[in-house]
Amino acid sequence: MSTDSVDQLSVVNEQVLNSSGRSVTAAVSLRRFLCYGSESATYSTRECALGIESALALMQLIEGGRGCEVVEEIRRSNLEGRAVRANPSLFALAVCSQHADCRTRQAALRALKDLCRTPAQLFTFVQYKKELRQGSGMWGRALRRAVTDWYNSQDGMSLARTVTKCKHRAGWSHQDLLRLSHMKPANDSECLLWMVTCWKGVQEAYGDKETSEDVQKVFAYLEAVEKAKRCTDEQELIHLIEEQRLEKEQILTNHLKSKEVWKALLKEMPMAVLLKHLGNLTANKVLAAASADVAAVCERIQDETALKKVSILRQWYFYKNFNQLFNQFLVDV
Repeated sequence: MSTDSVDQLSVVNEQVLNSSGRSVTAAVSLRRFLCYGSESATYSTRECALGIESALALMQLIEGGRGCEVVEEIRRSNLEGRAVRANPSLFALAVCSQHADCRTRQAALRALKDLCRTPAQLFTFVQYKKELRQGSGMWGRALRRAVTDWYNSQDGMSLARTVTKCKHRAGWSHQDLLRLSHMKPANDSECLLWMVTCWKGVQEAYGDKETSEDVQKVFAYLEAVEKAKRCTDEQELIHLIEEQRLEKEQILTNHLKSKEVWKALLKEMPMAVLLKHLGNLTANKVLAAASADVAAVCERIQDETALKKVSILRQWYFYKNFNQLFNQFLVDV
């Protein structure tokens, strides 16, 4: 970590004993927790069990009246693409969101949209809150408003893509959050998402109804997602993927055994997903030597602007697998 990075937390110089029994500044211990999931100076590839006892510096900073600074550090560490793990950040945010200090709670819930960029992260955050409160009295007005804002801040099409890629995680589903937050959709296209797990209900409500162009696009997208679940013809599935820009998470596992399906997914595959699966795509010869697909992927992964939007951990995973892809590409030279 750079010196500038360490100085951003208002130069917190209080010494704390971390889980290893060593004395370090609270700011350093907090950053270790966000990066490693523990305050130890040793990195482990395994996820650490998260709890108050493993986040002593986090609690010291909050109890010392620095809760808002902690929230800003969590937010900045994630948005600047530092090598932080998602779950420790979400756990720390959950701790801040239910502290006795009102300003800390408000800051944490305002940061929810920035840190929970996917439904899986939102579900994980809610589960951490449940564990910290032991399931009682967590659905207050502030949390209901924050969850509602998470859904309503997205346009209909973005929300349709997001919701259909991850319907449940960590014991929570969209139906659970919509019910418990008492959410009121902001517009017609978001009303469709209320019934996204009941396609028959969507058809009955909107099938013959005259609707706006935006709602029609969302309806067509949801229809394509449902067709992809039942599709048995590979060419029809490829057409749905290319026409509606469907993603890997919306495709059944047995279809992902096809190289042609993967090639169709590659065309609009998000950079983070591409880097994650780069090694498998090469090993399974989806990216065949001297092919146009390899050239296209090589061009994408040299785009500095796109790479900057991906976390450092994703980039590390990419560089780990890059030599295999690069050797494939050289065959064409």
